[in-house]
Amino acid sequence: MRIPLRIKVVAALTFSLAAIAAGSTAQASPSVPSSPSLPGVAVERSTAKPGEAKAFWTPERIREVMSRPADMGAPQSADLAPQAAKKPFGPDVSISGDSALPVGPARQTGFGPSAVTDVSRSLTSPAPGQWPWQATGFLLYEHANGGTYRCTAAVINHNNKTTLWTAAHCVHTGKTGNGYHKQMVFVPGYDGTNIRFGVWEKAASYVPTSWIKDTDVRYSDMAAITLKPADNGARIQNVVGAYGYEFRSNSPENSFVFAIGYPANGYNRPDSNFADDKMRYCTGPTVDASNFNPLDQRLQMNCDMGGGASGGPMVKNFTGNAQIVGVNSHRYTNSSGGWLDNRMFSSEHGSQAVAVYNAVR
Repeated sequence: MRIPLRIKVVAALTFSLAAIAAGSTAQASPSVPSSPSLPGVAVERSTAKPGEAKAFWTPERIREVMSRPADMGAPQSADLAPQAAKKPFGPDVSISGDSALPVGPARQTGFGPSAVTDVSRSLTSPAPGQWPWQATGFLLYEHANGGTYRCTAAVINHNNKTTLWTAAHCVHTGKTGNGYHKQMVFVPGYDGTNIRFGVWEKAASYVPTSWIKDTDVRYSDMAAITLKPADNGARIQNVVGAYGYEFRSNSPENSFVFAIGYPANGYNRPDSNFADDKMRYCTGPTVDASNFNPLDQRLQMNCDMGGGASGGPMVKNFTGNAQIVGVNSHRYTNSSGGWLDNRMFSSEHGSQAVAVYNAVR
């Protein structure tokens, strides 16, 4: 039965970094296709001076972010109908890369439960500051339509050693908004109290052009962000490590994954409003979201994380060769805006994800 849904792909988030000061002025540049055979990617580069984004995030703005959590986006039924025009047809593509440990001694948690955990669990210190958790963190930004929000993002292995992977709606409003979010900073490995690895400013954003044109949650709610080096010249991947990746067209992952994020709330649980700003996770298998629809290759898993977890990674082989296969993107809502069930979805990480990754410089 098809349930009428509405789109709310402004992933708002809540945060409590007591001492971040944050700001960034960005300017759009022309779309840059990653290759002639793959979808287009739009690139937006920051023109801010080093330190401007950090200076934007005053304690008052942090408190403002805390007061305005919002749920993940929810697609309309029409957005998920089997419309061939929305499918980015082309040759099947596949890319993969291994995870990368931090440079120097890496404290590993050794934590890798195999049981399914669809009710998200919080992590206590020091786990968020240890590999592989520490490669995930808060993504704070000023929304292009106004207000300050946060998402989750993760460091992804790239030869530039400065790249994050997240949801497109954490970077750009899509067709109905005012464009790119601003004043963006990344805070890796945050445990609700400690900023162990610093605050990192955005250098550039990479978003599928289909997201900008169609706000397409099925295929294009993913984005890459490059970060400026730290004041001492360090690059984020060397400091906290990076997850690998496996992106494949027309072949949904059926893997056991960790979904990681900083949700402000959870579905259908007595403690549904989280006030601790802790990293949380769900574990379980991903499945094809729509077996009845061959054009819908989104990933689906059972997980109760809500707003704030958007953009967080779905990672397979978490305590081995940890690889991103998707990101926390959207859930279904009923006609009044309440969550419909416990399912959480990622856009298909196929040709669009490959194009975005390959576009990163």
